[in-house]
Amino acid sequence: MENEQQPPPPTLMVFAGVAIGLIWLLFVGAWLFLYAGGYSLLQNVGIFFLSLAVVAILETALWLPWGMKHPSGGKS
Repeated sequence: MENEQQPPPPTLMVFAGVAIGLIWLLFVGAWLFLYAGGYSLLQNVGIFFLSLAVVAILETALWLPWGMKHPSGGKS
């Protein structure tokens, strides 16, 4: 049995993933303080979940190619 080490992820991808998360937090904060008052609670909840879905799609698009090239195979 081979003992292969999985290579670490590229640093740029890590920074991009963190940046996406921070930008999303800034967006949610700006939305709550600047724009949320003009919308109903249900609309604001919808904006929150829609923005969360966009972040999930971006993170998946960022990390999926790397994950497909370097599968762990369930091994630790």
